[in-house]
Amino acid sequence: MNMGKRTVSVLLILISTLAMIFTSLIATPVKTQAATPITIVIDPGHGGVGEKNLGAQYNGFSEKDLTMQLAIALKAELEKYDNVTVLLTRTSDTILSLDSRAEYAKNVGADFVFSIHFNASEGHEFYGSEVWTSTFGNYYQRGMDFGRIVSAEWNKLGLYQKGVKTRIGNKGQDYYGIIRGCVNRGVPCVILEHAYLDHDYDVAILRTGGFINKLAVSDATAIAKYYNLKSTATGADYSGYTYEHAAKPYGRLYQDETGPETCNIKVLAQDQASGNILIEMTTHDSQSPVIYFSYSYDGGKTFSILQMWDRTKDTQSFNIKVPSGTANPVIVCRAYNNYEKMSESASVQVSGSFNY
Repeated sequence: MNMGKRTVSVLLILISTLAMIFTSLIATPVKTQAATPITIVIDPGHGGVGEKNLGAQYNGFSEKDLTMQLAIALKAELEKYDNVTVLLTRTSDTILSLDSRAEYAKNVGADFVFSIHFNASEGHEFYGSEVWTSTFGNYYQRGMDFGRIVSAEWNKLGLYQKGVKTRIGNKGQDYYGIIRGCVNRGVPCVILEHAYLDHDYDVAILRTGGFINKLAVSDATAIAKYYNLKSTATGADYSGYTYEHAAKPYGRLYQDETGPETCNIKVLAQDQASGNILIEMTTHDSQSPVIYFSYSYDGGKTFSILQMWDRTKDTQSFNIKVPSGTANPVIVCRAYNNYEKMSESASVQVSGSFNY
């Protein structure tokens, strides 16, 4: 009996030791919530002349230029707060490796790196803002905490929020080089994808007057809230701001590679005189929130632009208006999670001619 207990005790010690070793391998300790003064490094993404490292180029926007404009404006906003040093990884249109940006952050003693970006998608169908953070330990927690705060600020500007996400590469490390390079040097880092340059929804917002400055204020406010900063110059005071901390993972958080498990539809009603068909759609994804949906009335040959899905509900209803002259429309719907993975419903035929 005593031998058994000693064996169990030895096994428990061994398991505990292995767990501590595993944790230390995946997450080098980072600085705790920094007391002022703090050092913030802003990384304007991309940069370079000719055809290299320009970032997204759509609708008259150049990502490398927008990131620099926003970084400069953000620096000015942050410097209104007390006891903050703000530095940029680049101040000119220069190509810098991701590793050199991370090395710079380490050398200047950065408490956090905020990598500034704008977005685009291959099919030009997605829109909204998103934050990428490390998948490991304290770095994940710090990035998730900040990501939630900045997402709330962006939401006030009318930008659709895709959430805070992680991505792992083939070698089991963080996929994005700037995050990986910073984590390897003990510096928290997030990538801030502010908006899509290739989608009309975001482009219309970007073209409103002074919007880059509005983004700068939103980013600065989020950083001030995260670090409980206050400004003697402006009177802003976030020293009492509180937020719920994200749970710290003790292993890799892999990205969602599959679409929602459920995507079902049914016809609730139709009005042939107006062309409206009322659809009830049920969709669920146990790994990631469903954030978009689209619909087709021609059996999936063409689909609507992506619609915003109320991610607090698995089931909701909406109208599809089919063109006049449509006979026996065939309805198909798609659901997308925030990793942009899609599932498609079975088709449902609606009998009748819609003439109005």
